[in-house]
Amino acid sequence: MDMIVDCLINMDSPRARARFQNTETKKKVKEYRVKMRGYKRPDFNRMILDLRSLGWTHETIAFVLPVSGSSTVSEWARGGVPNFDNGDAFVLLWQTETGLQRFPREDEWETYRYTVGQLDMFEDGGLCDQLINDLDEEIKK
Repeated sequence: MDMIVDCLINMDSPRARARFQNTETKKKVKEYRVKMRGYKRPDFNRMILDLRSLGWTHETIAFVLPVSGSSTVSEWARGGVPNFDNGDAFVLLWQTETGLQRFPREDEWETYRYTVGQLDMFEDGGLCDQLINDLDEEIKK
C-alpha cells in the first residue's frame, strides 16, 4: 500500500507512469477499435479488373509499381494483400488512370457505381440510343 502511495506522490516513478498510461492507452485502443469497425480495405481485385479493361496487363502494372513481377499483381488479384507502400502506389496508379478519386473498397459493390473502360450502352444517350437514331435516319432516306 505504501508503494502505491509513493508512486502516486512521485509521478517520476516508472511504475506510476505505466499505471496511468494504461488507462489512457485503454481509452485510445477502445476508440481505435470502434473506428475500425467501419473500415473496409481497398478492393484490389476490382481495381485490377478496372485497369485490365483499360488495357493494362499484370506485367505492365508490375513494371510501373515497385514490385518484383507480375506474379505479385496476380496474387493481389487472387485476394492477397500488398504491403502499405505497394498498396498506396497501386491506388495512386488506379486513380490516375481512371480519373476517379474515390477508390472501391471491399463489400461495396452495390453502394456506388462507376464505369471504367465500359460502354454505357443502355444509359440515356448511350450507344443503343445512337444506333437507333442512326437506323432511323437510314430508314428515312
